[in-house]
Amino acid sequence: MTKTTNILFLALICTLAFSCKDDEIVEQPQQGSNDLEGYTLQWSDEFDQSNINLDNWVYETGDGTDYGLPAGWGNSELQLYTRQEENAGIETTGDGSSLYIRATEDGAGGYTSAKLTTNTLFSMRFGRVEVRAKMPSGKGLWPAIWMIGDNRSEVDWPGCGEIDIVEVLGKEPNKMYSTLHYTNSENKHGELQGTHILTTGSFADAYHIYSLNWTPEYLAFSLDGVEFQRMPIAADMKEFLRSFSIALNVAVGGNWPGYPDENTTFPQAMYVDYVRVYTKDGFAAPDAPALDLEEESLGQIIDPTIAANGIKEGFDDLGAAEVIVYGAGGEPTIATSDDAIDGDKSLVFDFPGGNWGGGYLNLEATTDLSSYTHLYFSLKPSTPLADAEIKLESPSTNATVFLTNYTATDVGQGFMEYRIPLVDFTELDVSQISIPFAMWNPKDADDNFAVSTVLIDNLHFGK
Repeated sequence: MTKTTNILFLALICTLAFSCKDDEIVEQPQQGSNDLEGYTLQWSDEFDQSNINLDNWVYETGDGTDYGLPAGWGNSELQLYTRQEENAGIETTGDGSSLYIRATEDGAGGYTSAKLTTNTLFSMRFGRVEVRAKMPSGKGLWPAIWMIGDNRSEVDWPGCGEIDIVEVLGKEPNKMYSTLHYTNSENKHGELQGTHILTTGSFADAYHIYSLNWTPEYLAFSLDGVEFQRMPIAADMKEFLRSFSIALNVAVGGNWPGYPDENTTFPQAMYVDYVRVYTKDGFAAPDAPALDLEEESLGQIIDPTIAANGIKEGFDDLGAAEVIVYGAGGEPTIATSDDAIDGDKSLVFDFPGGNWGGGYLNLEATTDLSSYTHLYFSLKPSTPLADAEIKLESPSTNATVFLTNYTATDVGQGFMEYRIPLVDFTELDVSQISIPFAMWNPKDADDNFAVSTVLIDNLHFGK
């Protein structure tokens, strides 16, 4: 593979509401040059050194918990990100060199991969990004070339903003997604998404050029020089008037892509020929808007003492707990109800449906629950639930069971009690529990994300 960036005249079909127009096609740099008419190259990595350039890239490692996320990077992903050369490095052939980010099996039923970001080293605000890359394929693989707001330490996702230049789900290797995530005017997760489907072949067959053209008015996404989606920046999308860093990764599994099956082969790699960032000649960027946490934080401000309403009165082994919600628009609103079977109130998870999400109890300090054999809790949903995920976590392990696999007992007032053996939470370290209860993705009989107000009460552990 050479550093060739000729214009690729492909027979592309615009599948979205915005049609492709001749004047929206932006020429790629000519062969042998980083020049782009009307732009100046600001930053690039051609991956032509023998090792990854650590002046350009930072490794983010682990399962996400070191970055304040639930294990699985907030998406129930399976991989651990590492610094190992088997997961990321430079591969050189007779035609040139590329960065590889490789997902592998770890030999113990798990997976490793890599995530590289320019966080703290380089960020941009407006301009053009071009990445030439080749994707992996296979169910459960989730490669991404994306950007995250520099202020993510100040405001939780999606208030920091996320720009997905390209994501490919391995089970649909001929389809790409380009997406914006932000906090909308209702303090809910805002999302704009464009897709493009190749007429022949897949994104794993050959290299393609994925581009973002970013102005104060819009973000436009292109494939091989042809723009297929332009997203205007609305008044409640201030996230996209601030600076972003760049990220490259290959995830394994997760709520969106699903999980590997017997047909998924490993190792699998995303190859990146180059990343180039351009500034527009003569452009003067407006001042970035000040961050308004109240306006740009997701959802409600949750009373940190509200979790106690769902825990059995007198069961003190959990210590202090708070409720945290997370998701892609399907996270619940948190409240209490006077309808309770233990104490005066129950805890309420009000799920809006429409997308994935959940809520969980997060302990102030880890607790040892190894003397117990079962998790108990009672639910009262406003609409029938066909299923939901119940998840427990420690700092280093997590495990999920599904309600459909258990028979509940009627305990009165419409509440149904579940008694789940802790051994069913496979490989969970019960001696260091940090999340003693999480409820994710309730489903209705049609396997859709359910709209349901779920009352939770009498949560405890016992024999």
